[in-house]
Amino acid sequence: MYHPLAEDPSTLSNDELQEKITLLNKKYLAASRFPDQTLLRQVHSMIIMYTDEQQKRYRKQFQDQKKQNDNDQDLGDLVNVD
Repeated sequence: MYHPLAEDPSTLSNDELQEKITLLNKKYLAASRFPDQTLLRQVHSMIIMYTDEQQKRYRKQFQDQKKQNDNDQDLGDLVNVD
């Protein structure tokens, strides 16, 4: 679920996504000094949203690399050197 005031994380580059997460973590730390918990919940929900997108990208990248490695191994078995 996306936060209504946040930018769509799928449109951001990996670097921009990391910058957003870092900035929000700093804001969360600053907001934790105040007794108002509603602000903390809002910032935390945005952190979760961006972190989920980042993890989704890392999983996809890992799966793509694994698929590429599996394809490379399959080609090696097809070549008979004898």
